[in-house]
Amino acid sequence: MTWRGFRGAELAFWAIWLGALWFMAILVAPGLFKWLPRPEAGLVAGRLFYMLALYSLVSSAVLLTLSNFAGELRASLRLNALMAVILGVSVVELAWLQPHMNTLREAMAGLQGDELAAMRSQFGNMHAISSVLYSVKMIGALVWGLNRFGVTKDNKPASIPKA
Repeated sequence: MTWRGFRGAELAFWAIWLGALWFMAILVAPGLFKWLPRPEAGLVAGRLFYMLALYSLVSSAVLLTLSNFAGELRASLRLNALMAVILGVSVVELAWLQPHMNTLREAMAGLQGDELAAMRSQFGNMHAISSVLYSVKMIGALVWGLNRFGVTKDNKPASIPKA
């Protein structure tokens, strides 16, 4: 595959991933909580965020591999570091955050009163951590792509070198 082919595949993969991240945050999650009862919306949103974390793990690994396979390692150390952070965030979401939030969600099902309030507070803290990590991933993916495919330092659109 030529340099153009890798660059095109990389751009398409990034655009689909970025669109999925922002679509979930801006439309899907708020819509679920608007149209479904809160417990059902939480279950559906949790499952969707889990699937998107898996997709982010794969996407960040593929984009990191594609950019390095295309010979960009020397020029893009900062971009590689940014993508590695995004990859790490996805691992944290999948290995720690999602399971912990699911455990809290299940534990809240049979509680009432002060116990429920304490669990909700704990869940709220986990949700805040989740929101920060998701924001890091969304903004990181956007910054990565804009630097990789966007405008160069002299404000000219980045061009694809001819093979």
